[in-house]
Amino acid sequence: MGSGGGTKTVSTGIDPEFKPYLEKVLSDVTDKYTADVANPDGTIADMDRLQKEALLRGEGEARDAVLGKGKYDMTAANNRDMRNMIGSASGAASFGGGLGSARNDRAMASAIADQSGRNLRDRQETTARGLSAMGEAGNQYRSFEQEKKDAPHKAASRYFGYLGNAPQTRTETGGGK
Repeated sequence: MGSGGGTKTVSTGIDPEFKPYLEKVLSDVTDKYTADVANPDGTIADMDRLQKEALLRGEGEARDAVLGKGKYDMTAANNRDMRNMIGSASGAASFGGGLGSARNDRAMASAIADQSGRNLRDRQETTARGLSAMGEAGNQYRSFEQEKKDAPHKAASRYFGYLGNAPQTRTETGGGK
């Protein structure tokens, strides 16, 4: 009658020819991985002085725009525009002989309201641009911080990629009838 087969053994591992080289490289990679995990800030480039300055200035500009400070303070310009408009309207009414008429008063009130509305829209648009710029600065800060948090994972992925790409050998022994 029939007889059973033998046991077949399959072994895989690093090819002995490459083993001395890989041991050195993997030792270096292991040391680098250990150092990266211990100091994730060391695995990514820090922002340079100009990037930091640009973000700080951008953040300050955005804050000023939102708050209407500095060059975004339109109080003096708005007051000047209103005085000029009132002065022009009063002069025109006086020249036309209608100073103090109800019609001229309504026209002046309407013109002031129109200018005030334009000033308010300008202020709202400036505030919106400022908020957008603040959000962009915040996103850049957040992105940089996320890079630092992801550094250990990236280092591990790189490390295990090296291990997985080591040359392999496969041997089979036994088996058959």
